[in-house]
Formats: sequence, structure tokens, C-alpha cells
Amino acid sequence: MSSQSQTDVAGSVGFIGLGTMGGRMAASLQKAGYDLVVHDVSRDAAQTYEEAGAAWADSPKEVAEGAEVVLTSLPGPAEVEAVALGADGVIDAMNPEGVLFDLSTNSPSVVRRVHAAFAEKQRHMLDAPVRGGARGVASRKLAIWVGGDEAVFTRHRKILDALGDGVRYIGPIGSASIAKLVHNCSHYALNRVLSEVFTLGVKA
Repeated sequence: MSSQSQTDVAGSVGFIGLGTMGGRMAASLQKAGYDLVVHDVSRDAAQTYEEAGAAWADSPKEVAEGAEVVLTSLPGPAEVEAVALGADGVIDAMNPEGVLFDLSTNSPSVVRRVHAAFAEKQRHMLDAPVRGGARGVASRKLAIWVGGDEAVFTRHRKILDALGDGVRYIGPIGSASIAKLVHNCSHYALNRVLSEVFTLGVKA
């Protein structure tokens, strides 16, 4: 790490899910000077990050043992719930006051269920879905909407700022996931309407 990074970055950050989006976000954190502990269902997906200095963990539980802040970027609600609460999951290994930021596009009900389980153990979970796609991650032109405890968000915001230039606090837990789903729904609906209108025009 550079001297600047050593001043601004405390401890390791855990990252679970090194796919198209998650892998690029993990790379952004490494470029920002964070030491990473990483996990994915495929060990091969972690090779690039290990070569750049990341530590491999055999399970989500091991990630949480090595990092106060854990980020997940996973395919959907079922995977998030399993990683957070399942066997060898994050929740039981995380230190008191530990934080999970879920960057996945998730179900508000799952987000709230995971958040409640974390709260019972004095841990924190915030939903933090992203908007901008793989190009946005690569260029850091990425929106990150966050729901949950605002004080926790503020305390760890620098980590999210390393991922994108559009970090915004939305409101209570689940708010960010709702905002992301509304955005996706409106986007898909407009695309369908435009395709029908232009098809009508061509046929006319």
C-alpha cells in the first residue's frame, strides 16, 4: 500500500462474488489500496485478485473472520440469504459491529429479513444495489444506492466511494432495493413501449 492508502484505509475488506460486476468492483477496491479477502463459488475466479495481493477464503464465514466490512455481489436473493445466514455464512463469524453491504439486486423482503437477523446479533446489514452495468464499474461511473443505518453508511462510505462516483443514501433498510427495482422496471417498460411504437411506425 502507498502511505496515503495506509492513512485512509483501515483493515481488510471482504468481497464475496467475483463475477462480471463483483470482479470489477473488487479490482476497484484493490486499485484504491484496500487489502481484500475474497471468496467465490469458483476458486479460479479469484486468481487475478490473489495475484494482486488478495487473500483467499474457503467460505463466506472465513471472509467475515478476516474483515470487519464485507461486500457481496451475487446473482439474486437466494444466494445473498445463503451467504449471509446459511451454514458457513457471514453472520456468525462477523465481529460485533461488523457490516455487510449487499451490492446485489435483491428482494426488499429478503434484505429486511437478513437485516433483522444481523441486528439481533449487533451486526449491521445495508442494501447497496448498483446501477451502471459492467461499463459503469470499469469507468467508476457507477451509482450505488444505500438503505439502512445512516451512521453506519457514513462511517464506511469511503469504501463505496472507491467503487463509484454516485454513492447516495436513500433511506431505511430496503429503500435502496426498492429504488433499484423501480428503476429496472421503468427501464424495461420504456424499452418495450419504444420497441412497439417504432414497430408501428415502420409498419405504417
